Amino acid sequence: MNEYIIYIGTNQSGSPRDGIEAGKKLGYSTILFTNRRKFIRERELFQDVDEMYEVDLRHEEEIRREISTLQQEGKKIACIISFLDSYVYVAARLSNEFCGTDISLEPIADCMDKTVLRTKLTGKEYSSDFIKMDPPFSKDGVKTFSYPVVLKSPVSNGSKDVLLIRNQDELTAGIKKLKRKKPPSLLVEEYLEGPQYLIEVVIKERKPVITVVVKQQIDYHKRFIVTGYSVSPVYHHPVLVRKVGEIVNDLGFVNGSCHLEMRLVKNKWKLIEVNPRISGGAMNKMIEEAYGLSIVEETLRVYLSKPHHSERKWEKHIYTYYMTVNKTGKLLKVIGKNMAEQQEGIIEVYIKPKNGKTLRPPTSMGHRYGYVMASGESVQESERRAKDASKDIQFYLESI
Repeated sequence: MNEYIIYIGTNQSGSPRDGIEAGKKLGYSTILFTNRRKFIRERELFQDVDEMYEVDLRHEEEIRREISTLQQEGKKIACIISFLDSYVYVAARLSNEFCGTDISLEPIADCMDKTVLRTKLTGKEYSSDFIKMDPPFSKDGVKTFSYPVVLKSPVSNGSKDVLLIRNQDELTAGIKKLKRKKPPSLLVEEYLEGPQYLIEVVIKERKPVITVVVKQQIDYHKRFIVTGYSVSPVYHHPVLVRKVGEIVNDLGFVNGSCHLEMRLVKNKWKLIEVNPRISGGAMNKMIEEAYGLSIVEETLRVYLSKPHHSERKWEKHIYTYYMTVNKTGKLLKVIGKNMAEQQEGIIEVYIKPKNGKTLRPPTSMGHRYGYVMASGESVQESERRAKDASKDIQFYLESI
């Protein structure tokens, strides 16, 4: 009998879309619930989706009705999953309920609120100092910190609501800016100086079965924007890998997946944040290129109780450079993509926006407009190739 995987939400490309392709590869039929009418209109672009339904994903009752209808039609649903921040928790909960999967819900919920996460891990060696600010957001508690500090909304993602604060005036302005979105609280954290790493983890029966370490290059343009990712076995520090195992255990993960961001500060590993899903964008693709491993496929194997393929098929140095623009304007054309693709070691050149789209300097990760992925004989060579090829690409903008 044919079995189905239901995906709650997706993107046109990147890790969430890779997750659908992985389901097909594992031999399942795929069903997508989406609230994006554009996807319904452009149905032909989703050849990896067997059935697509327009569902108001803001209302859980509507999602439940659709699942029940599919089951009443005789469809056997193997699992329900989402690789998007907004729906990862509800998908896991519904999967446990409707499909009998055994995904750890409490750690996912804790990761969805950065204040809850920080509070849960208070006192751990890898935790940093923080203050929770409740409305009306008095600055009094911040006096115990020395600047710079980081001010963030506890429920944001993609760097949109994460601000570097260097003094009292910037704190006042930052609180005013973030208050507009009516957050339940604000979080002030000590600013940690040091190289930053992203760690993808897949956990099965309390054991991290996959751990992949990725070094990040971060630029600060009003927000913390990651413009470079380097995947290489040279970053697989045993102390870091052990620390990651300790953190996922402290969080209570039995079955699931997450990615952590950590910094090496004065020779100690410090936790920046945890997100209960694979990182978006090209993350799955770059790890596949580096090691022959698919994080989205291994996550599905946890949901489906299938054996893991955790051995690396090969080891390569991969660098992905993300492109941004330095002024606001309407996109007229992009040139140089073909030239960039022909450079040595280039794996993929991806341009996200279509002509006519308004581009702007980055204030969130969503304002990265494409990437160049390259391999090399060393970390340095893969980085140089990606960055050199990106210089061939030009975004022509009309001022608005």
